[in-house]
Amino acid sequence: MLFPILSLLVGTSVHRTVARTKRNGIFIAIAAIFVLTAYALAVTAGAIWLAGIYGAVGAALFLAACALLIAIIVMIIMMVMNAQEARRAKERKQAFETAAAASLGIIRSQPLLTAGVIAAMVAANLFTSKDRD
Repeated sequence: MLFPILSLLVGTSVHRTVARTKRNGIFIAIAAIFVLTAYALAVTAGAIWLAGIYGAVGAALFLAACALLIAIIVMIIMMVMNAQEARRAKERKQAFETAAAASLGIIRSQPLLTAGVIAAMVAANLFTSKDRD
């Protein structure tokens, strides 16, 4: 019911946007398959090349150690990013609580502003993005 109304308001751009998004998703999936294929072939070529130098077992151990090192680095990066996000969320929460405490004094001194402050707080929570910093 809501889609026809939105479509009427913005013209046919909604249909084009949906079609473009579907098309881009298909092309991204195809590209991802070929990237994974290239990665697998590169690892295979590296294993064959290293097997000539270090032997089959040495090449396999070397590639396993490289993969483990990359996985550890990725996990460390993820942990740092999560810690930064948690710190930013805590700062946002403290800023909101400070604003709420400051507005409480205004609400008590001027009761007519109560509705405006409540509306502003609700609007701030509704219209701000959760993933934007």
